[in-house]
Amino acid sequence: MIISMTGFGKASRTVKKMKFSVELRSVNSKFLEVSSRLPMVFSDKESEIKELISQKISRGKISVQLSIDKNINSSVTISVQPKIVKDYYKLLASIKKATGIKEEIKLEHILKFSEIFKPEDTDDLADFWIDIKKTIQAAVTDLYNMKNMEGKTLEKDITARVNAIEKRLEIVTKQSQLNMKETKAKMMDKVKNLIKEAGIEADNNRLEYELIMISDRLDITEEVIRAKSHINYFRNNMKEKELSGRRLNFLVQELNREINTIASKSNSSGISQYVVEMKEELEKVKEQLQNIE
Repeated sequence: MIISMTGFGKASRTVKKMKFSVELRSVNSKFLEVSSRLPMVFSDKESEIKELISQKISRGKISVQLSIDKNINSSVTISVQPKIVKDYYKLLASIKKATGIKEEIKLEHILKFSEIFKPEDTDDLADFWIDIKKTIQAAVTDLYNMKNMEGKTLEKDITARVNAIEKRLEIVTKQSQLNMKETKAKMMDKVKNLIKEAGIEADNNRLEYELIMISDRLDITEEVIRAKSHINYFRNNMKEKELSGRRLNFLVQELNREINTIASKSNSSGISQYVVEMKEELEKVKEQLQNIE
């Protein structure tokens, strides 16, 4: 199962007039890297967040952003502290008495003291960590689902390219068999003509042996068999639940090695053309593999 390394996930949760929103962005990386933008009170939670993410995601550079909106459903965000109001009233009254001011103490005088107000929500953010964790888990699930959807698109493209390589291998195999017969016949005729012109007696057994050795050096059967084996293993690994992008990269390297050997053994321009096409498809597969876990 192919899973993309890039994606975006988000989730939100409202608890006691507080809204927690989490956004996750993932880009390519050889390992799992997690960077978080959190309120100071949660600065010690980064390792715990990474652990939550690693439960579903194995590779990629993940950025985590947590935002908190307070009192989202309330038009009043502050409240008055009656005790402090009374204390300030007494203070104003004592000042009035000491100075002989006759003016009446009014509400506007008391409202000048900001200490009489306090935020309506006095809950400690740390108390909401369990709810925030659930929000992060939901965002991770959303990210995973998106990565999975993109992975299906990648798998479709990679499968098409691997199929194209396999078809060209079949064509190359048939052409190679024909070329070997033609090459052997041409070389036999050429050697016989040279021997005839030199006026010496030919050792047919020795001649046949040398031609067989030359044919073996041109034979690509083993390389084709190994290449097909790598392709089958590649396909099987794409369907595995526990996918390793590194394993698929290794198989691509081995497949590339076999194609290069086929190219070095070939003495046919037709086969060389198919080799070039196979290598082009393989390069595109390698590029796509950089985007998967």
